[in-house]
Amino acid sequence: WTPKRSHAAMPFLQVDLGRGVREKVPVAPNTTLREVLSAACTKRGLDVATRGLRHGRTRKHLDLSITFRLSGLDNNALIEVVEDGHTAPRGSSQAPCRVAVQLESGDRRTGSLGDESSLLEVVRALCPEQLADGAMPAGHAPAILYGGSGDLRVVATGEDQLRSTTLASLGVARGSAVLVRFVSLPAEGGPEGIPAVPAAPSQPSIADGPAE
Repeated sequence: WTPKRSHAAMPFLQVDLGRGVREKVPVAPNTTLREVLSAACTKRGLDVATRGLRHGRTRKHLDLSITFRLSGLDNNALIEVVEDGHTAPRGSSQAPCRVAVQLESGDRRTGSLGDESSLLEVVRALCPEQLADGAMPAGHAPAILYGGSGDLRVVATGEDQLRSTTLASLGVARGSAVLVRFVSLPAEGGPEGIPAVPAAPSQPSIADGPAE
């Protein structure tokens, strides 16, 4: 007789760092591939900023901002660490992120910021008028929605959370492009207590440039 396990084993990914070295990295549904890369590289003393990931079978480069749940990767899938300029240009580990902020009006603001920039710094740099007195309805707070694969969710609400949440913490790598949505939401309750947000309009690629 074998006792039943109280819970299923956590899934993991096999990360090939080259030269026969592999790391087994456990993942949760909301773990970003950026976090997987960071975990594997940290164990081996490698610079995360100049590396990316690709699928071990298809050799396709992977979006580091996508979560495991949305990545299409199977449990125990093999992925490879690469240093080929896909994540950051060669010779430039300080390459800024290209950031676009989609406003509730449909307007889009773009600019370049470092991956350690907070969401509050992003808003102040690209759309500061959204934080001006009277810009939002009474009792509302600024919020940012983000999803690496189009599955938008509230990642921060209120200036304190915007200040403590960085692009890097969302899995955005140096030298990459990211599109986030700025909205105003009821201030009470934080992200867990916020009511459902209306579906975002179709979001054009950041490469299309700012809206007129």
